[in-house]
Formats: sequence, structure tokens, C-alpha cells
Amino acid sequence: MVLKVSETKMRIRSGLGVAGAVWCGCCLVLGMTWPDMVAAAGGEQPEQTVKKESIMEGVKAVIEDTKALVISPSTMDRNDVLKLGGALAVVGGMFALDHPIYDLVQRNSTSSGRDVADKFNSWGSPGALLGYNAGIIAIGVASESYGASSKLKDAGLVSLEAEGFAIVAASALKIITGRTRPDTSQGVTQFRPFSGFDTSLPSTHAAASFAVATVFAERYSGAGWVGYPLALLISASRVYTNKHFSSDVVAGALIGYGLGHFINSRHSADPTDWQIGPMALEGGLGGGLTIAKQF
Repeated sequence: MVLKVSETKMRIRSGLGVAGAVWCGCCLVLGMTWPDMVAAAGGEQPEQTVKKESIMEGVKAVIEDTKALVISPSTMDRNDVLKLGGALAVVGGMFALDHPIYDLVQRNSTSSGRDVADKFNSWGSPGALLGYNAGIIAIGVASESYGASSKLKDAGLVSLEAEGFAIVAASALKIITGRTRPDTSQGVTQFRPFSGFDTSLPSTHAAASFAVATVFAERYSGAGWVGYPLALLISASRVYTNKHFSSDVVAGALIGYGLGHFINSRHSADPTDWQIGPMALEGGLGGGLTIAKQF
């Protein structure tokens, strides 16, 4: 009886936490778009109507982006090859740190810390991010109906597409690699290719969150200061809750950033001043990610 009451309280707290995150997200989005809506509306209903989006045009755009992504290796230049090689080297180097980081987290984790990490797991799940993107698109369409620009709607659509690509890519690699999760206590080198989706490498949470963060960081000035730290916290929470090894989340973050940047560049000519790249420590002692912004 006590256990059931405890589980009910945990579910209620989790539900309230998710609801709070959704409410905060809506407030942030409304804060970004409300001035445009008010200025455009002038206190009256606008005469113009929202342009109806063609589902077939959207499907065609996704197909074209898929084709461009498939043939992208054949169009890589020397700089692209070096970046890819650096990313693979960092992910490979992180494997050497998986066991020490796993031990460090296990020794220092607390119940309260895991509760907080569980919240980020829920708020930053691929399903939750899909919901956020859908909400942003809906708010963008509503603001456009009041005469505001389509910038918010377009950002939501591109972010949704980028997240979709990131989820597909991460899921495909999960099946291929078949790395067992750390909570199975089978070590860091257990791989069972084609054993299903519930595997560890790469982290879908990290891939999806970094894809979404990258799109908004490249489209809104200052959004990267919010998006990337949140993506980092979501990724770190997966390690803290024993769902992923550190190399899993680094791989996922690189996949998400790469796909977010690729898809966004296909739909936007605006250059970005945010850059994410691999980082190797001197003497081969480890690696990670660097996140930089130009001023």
C-alpha cells in the first residue's frame, strides 16, 4: 500500500514537472512572437489569411533533403573529411573514458540528483521534443494569421525535420551497433549487433536535443545560450541515470548537431556564429565537445 502511494506521488510530480516545462516553453515562445503579433495586428483582426501549406510540398522537401544527405559524402571536401575524422576520433577516444566516468558517476550519484536527472530525461525525450516542435509550429501559424512573419513557424518545421532525421539516424545506428546499456552491468565493450532498438550507442536523447538546439541557435540570436546548455543537461542526465555511457551521448550530440546544421542550411541562407566540434586533450588523455560562439 505504501509502495503504491509512493508510486502515485512520483507520477503526479513527474506529470506536474512535464506540464510545467510545457507551460514555460509556451511562455518563452509567446514572448518571442507576441510583439510581432501585436504590432502586425494593430488591435484589429488582420485582413490577410495564412497561406495554406501543401503537405505534398513538405513531403517533397523531406525527400529532396534525404537525397542531398545520402549523396553528401560524395560532395565532401578536405575540410569536411578532417571534421568527420576528428569527430570519429573523439567518439573513439571517449570509449577509453567510459569506464572511469561510469565509476565516477556511480560513486557520486544521489537520489535527489537522479530525481532531477529523471526530469531532464522526461522533458528532453524525443517524444517531448516532437511535441514542443508541434506547439511551436502551431503558435507560429497563429502569429502569422495576425500578420507576423513566418519565421517562428519555419523554425519549428525545420527543427521538426532535423529532429526526425536525428531520430532515424540514431535508431539505425542503435540497431547496427547493438551496444548494451550500462544499467545491464555487462561492461562497456558488449556489442550485440541487430539485437533491437533498446541499445546504448548512440543516445537518441542527445541526437534529438542537439538537432533542435542547433536549428534555433542558427535562426535566433541568443537562442544558443539556452538551447545548447539544455541539450547538454539532457545528454548528461542520460549518463547520470545510467542509461548511456559518455561516448554514447557524445556520438549522439555530434549526430544531432551535424544533421541540425545540414537540414537548416538547406532551408536558410543565414550563416551561423555557433560552432560545435570535437576536442582532443593533449597526450590522448581524453576528448569531448567544444561549443563556441563568434562575437
